[in-house]
Order: sequence, then C-alpha cells, then structure tokens
Amino acid sequence: MAPRKTRAPKVVDEGASVSTRDDFSETTKYELCVRAANLCSRCRVFTIGSTDAGDRKNSIGVAAHICAAASGPGAKRWDATQTRAERKHFDNGIWMCYSCSKLIDNEEVFHTVAHLKQMKSVHQSYVSSLVGVIPMAPFEAENKIRAGILEATISLITKAGSPANFDVSAVVEGYEQSVNSIDPNFKVVVTATSGSVVHELIPITDPAPEIQIVFNDDEANASADQAWQNMTEMGEPVHIPTKNFKFVGSKIFEHLNEIIVGGTLTLTPSKRRLETCIYFVSDEAEFELAETESLMGKGSKQFAIEGSALNGFFTYRYFIHDRYKVDATYTFDVAGWLGQSLSDLRHYHRIKRAYDFVVKYPKSRILVEIVLNGEPMRLWDGTYGDYTEIFARLKKIVEVAECSRIIASKIPKQLRLKTLDLTLQDERYIELYAQLFKGDVIRRLDYGESIFSARIDDKESKAIKALCSIERNEVIIAKSPVIDFFGNVIQLPRMSKKVTCFDIVFLSSIRKEDWQSLWCVGRASHSSESVISIVPDEIPLLCDDR
Repeated sequence: MAPRKTRAPKVVDEGASVSTRDDFSETTKYELCVRAANLCSRCRVFTIGSTDAGDRKNSIGVAAHICAAASGPGAKRWDATQTRAERKHFDNGIWMCYSCSKLIDNEEVFHTVAHLKQMKSVHQSYVSSLVGVIPMAPFEAENKIRAGILEATISLITKAGSPANFDVSAVVEGYEQSVNSIDPNFKVVVTATSGSVVHELIPITDPAPEIQIVFNDDEANASADQAWQNMTEMGEPVHIPTKNFKFVGSKIFEHLNEIIVGGTLTLTPSKRRLETCIYFVSDEAEFELAETESLMGKGSKQFAIEGSALNGFFTYRYFIHDRYKVDATYTFDVAGWLGQSLSDLRHYHRIKRAYDFVVKYPKSRILVEIVLNGEPMRLWDGTYGDYTEIFARLKKIVEVAECSRIIASKIPKQLRLKTLDLTLQDERYIELYAQLFKGDVIRRLDYGESIFSARIDDKESKAIKALCSIERNEVIIAKSPVIDFFGNVIQLPRMSKKVTCFDIVFLSSIRKEDWQSLWCVGRASHSSESVISIVPDEIPLLCDDR
C-alpha cells in the first residue's frame, strides 16, 4: 500500500472569517471571570466555588459571546465583519452563569449587542465598587435589613416613651409613598395589620393603563380562555395560578411577577348594587325584616341576585337560569354573635320580632324586593315553597337565646358567647332553669318513666318500711348541675325534684357478694307527677369565680 500523503496546513489570513466557531482562549475566560468578580453579569450569583468536600471546584460560570461565535440559524448577533481575533477578544465576551447565557441566546431580539455591552460595563463598574468590601448574599442582606428595621422601630418606640405614643401611621405612610413611586399610572393604598399587608391598586390615568397577561404555554392559555368563557356565560369568577403567566405593561404589575409565585389570580365579574328590602309576609300581614343591598351578577346564560341582612344573620340567593327556572335559598346564621354579650346580642330585638311574626302567622313566607332601574320589583322565589325548615331554624335560635338571656341576667358578671355549640343535655338544663327562675315546674310523668334507683343493704331499714307503707309515697331528688354555657362553665342553683305516687320494684343480684343486698327502682304510675323547684335567692355561679 502506498504511503499516505500528509497535506500541508492551509493558512488563513486575517480578514473575512471562515464559518468555524471562534471560542475564547483559557486566558481570556479567566480574565472575564476575574474582572466580573466571579459574579454573573446579569443576575449576579456566584459562579465558581469549592465543592462541599473541598476536593475540586464547582462551577456554573460561562464566558458568553456578545457577538455570536459562529454563524448559523438563530445567531442574530453574528457580525460577519468581525475578524476571528476580534470575535475571540476579551471585548466580545461577558461572564455569566449558565442559565443567563442560555437566556440571552434564546431572547436574542431583546439582548442586543448594545444591550449586552452596556450590561457588561454596568457590572464592571458595580464590582469595582466592591473591592475591599465584605460580600453579602441577597438572603443575608434581606435578613440584615429586616433586623435593622426591627432595631430602628424599637429604638423609635423607646424614644417616643411608650408604644401608645409611637406614630405607626407615619411608618405605613412612608412605605405607601415608596410603593407609589414605582408606577405613576397607579395610586397604591396600603392597609397594614400585624398579620398582613393589603395593597389596593387604583388607576389614576384616563384611559386606564392596559395590563397584559402573557401565558407561559398554550395549555395555560387554553385553560384561561375556558375560565373566561365560564365567567362571561355563567358569571363565575376566574381563578388562574400565578405560575402560569406574567404581567406586562406596568412597572408595578411587573414588580408583582416576583412576589406572587405560588398564588392565584382571581377575576370577579362586575356586579350591580341594588337597593333591597327583606319582608316576612302572610295573607294577613307583612313584616319588614331589614333594608340592605343586593349584588346582581349577570352572564349571557344565567344570573344571580344575592345578599345579606342584619350583619350576615340572614342571607339569600336567587339563581336564575334556563330562562324561567329560579332557585331561591335562604339561611339564618348566628356566627356574628360570637364574642358578644348574651344580654346585648346585635340585632336581637329585630330578630325576635321576626320570630313573633312567624309564630303568629305560621304560613308566612320570605319575600325580597329590589329596586331595578328606579322601580321596586319583588323577586319570584321559583320552585321554593316550603319554609318549614328555615323558620324552624329561626324559632330554635330565638327560643334558646331567650332562655339563655334569662339565665345570663341572673349572673352579675357579663357573659360573652365564646362558642355556639351546646350539648343536648346542657340545652335542656338551660330551658328548664329559664322556667324555674319564673316559678316551680309541675309535670305529669309518663307511665313507667324511671324516677330513681338505689341499693339497700339493710333489709330491715326504715327506708324499706317507709316505702312499703300504705301512706302516700314521695321521693326528693336534689342536684346542682354544672354546664357549659356557650363556653362559660357555670354551676346552676340547687334544684329539688319531688315525685309522688310512684311504684317501687325490688330487685336482688345473682352475684354472691350481693346476696345480702337489695336494689329498688322507682317508676311512675298513672298518677305520678313531679314538682321541680330551686333554692330561693341562689344564682348561677361562674366556676372560675367560685
């Protein structure tokens, strides 16, 4: 076989470049890294350091080209007039982390040659100011800033003399002014509490600035389109995860992109406010429960009118769909009474008047009247015609409240509702004692009703002889019950229950140790009755105050 000929190397003069990739030398890469202070020129993260074990370096830094290193599809920053030496020169490089180097190539229209050169220049000026300065990571800076704010606040409060003299509103006002400087097209109203800060953004230019929502992919866009269609047709609110989009078109909204990750954007259709009156009506009379406002939300296929009265005690919703089909719902809810004094429940007298009306007119119904376009209009409740359950709820609420207020009035200390839950046994004691404070309670017992049971050890005891005598039998049962009175533990006055005319049944146990004992059980006869009374002048006692 003939020996292979070795071709002489082809010499290329400086001038027009060939289409090979012109990478930086190791020396140039090192120079770019050092003069960038080992920080990404775009996001300023540290790019090189030691591994945790300390046995080698850990690097995410890249020497990226400002003008492309090679021509080809997508290389928008390719400059054919550059020589190879210019393309590989320090001036054509910028030090970045890997993620940012990919980003500037993917977004080449935005990251122009001029933009990248300016970015490099700004970064080099920034790092030059850090020479001789202790470096601090962003999370360290945030912690130190927060600690500084707390320290400064405590110092200001101390100088003020006491927390009561410290002007908290001035702090909120200063923060509010700072936020308002971000975008002149919006006014930001800040409401701060110990647990949250609410920002209300109000457009102040006319026309209002347009804010665009740019979705990350086609799937997120299609999901948002479907939600928007549901809102326009059904009047339902739109819920969009913030991870699916970003805001464009306003500095303050673009600022939100960084802080709303993991949240949900909710768009609520505009609703019309309508003057409203709530009535209880019967064929004989009507009672005005309250004046309030309704909200009417409308879609192309259905709409709803909803609202509440008496601070949420009564709520209603009319749902109109399929043209003439109407669903009406009403609720009574006493959650608004939590924390209030039992003797001064909000709107109680109005609610009691509604109760009295329903008791007097059992066939009452609820009617909602709105003012639409200046004309009063009473809403049709559609298929809703059975008010038995809703009125039974009202009656139960008022009857328990009435009994509870009688007991609460006997306690010198003001009691507040800490919970709305009552056990059935506590509820029965409340009803019973509300009657006992007015006088004795006499009740005829049901035949066979259990009255008492007792163990009698002495067969010849006087108790047995008394129970077996032909004289009229009676037994007195005394107790002083302790109940949970809406979160307040109270001991009720001593109560005695005297029962006459009852039957006695004697029992013996089959257990050997009980052979010498007897058991007796008292059961009501056809003539049995009980008289329940309480010790005069005794009052309920708070167990904490005993």
